[in-house]
Amino acid sequence: MKRIVILFALLWGAAVGYAQSGSELLGRLSEQMAAMGSYRIDFELEMPAATATSKGYCVVSGERYKIAIEDLMQGCDGTLLWMQNGTTREVTLDHPNKQSRNLFDNPTKAFDFAEELFEVESITTNKAGCWQLVLLPAEGVLGGIERVVVDVDKKSGFPTRLGYDMSGVGLWINIVKIGSVDTSPDDFSVEVPEGFEVIDFR
Repeated sequence: MKRIVILFALLWGAAVGYAQSGSELLGRLSEQMAAMGSYRIDFELEMPAATATSKGYCVVSGERYKIAIEDLMQGCDGTLLWMQNGTTREVTLDHPNKQSRNLFDNPTKAFDFAEELFEVESITTNKAGCWQLVLLPAEGVLGGIERVVVDVDKKSGFPTRLGYDMSGVGLWINIVKIGSVDTSPDDFSVEVPEGFEVIDFR
């Protein structure tokens, strides 16, 4: 009986330490991102059934952002959401979803993993030697995304990879470069190229 009690105590202690580690890692990640002020992330996107990765970038400054992937560009000046599609030659205007934590909807909160919204399912070390956290979003937080996987560099505390799992189908954002940049409000304003149609959903 005494051995069982000791074993239970050890397992309980490990579980508590594990939870604290997950919370601490996510807290450090959020602090690292916020400390940069305005920043740019260059990334490569791995999509299901795609024959090659797509290159993109996003620039974030407070509640303003711009994200571009191939012929698509989306931005928010803080009050207006706009999307420019080079293939269809259209610019759409809409209201931003400032509560979204999906990088493709709102990069400003993509690395804000609040404890009340995300449960840490597991923490491991990946092949590159980074922490890999598997997170379970609370209901309604990320729509159809069932799990979020985020790799964090053990030394810098910055993210190196972000993944979204939707019913077993994974979408990965491999972070190539991340760093602070100088920005101005004009960097996030909508621009309508000549010959593009404007569609207003507001």
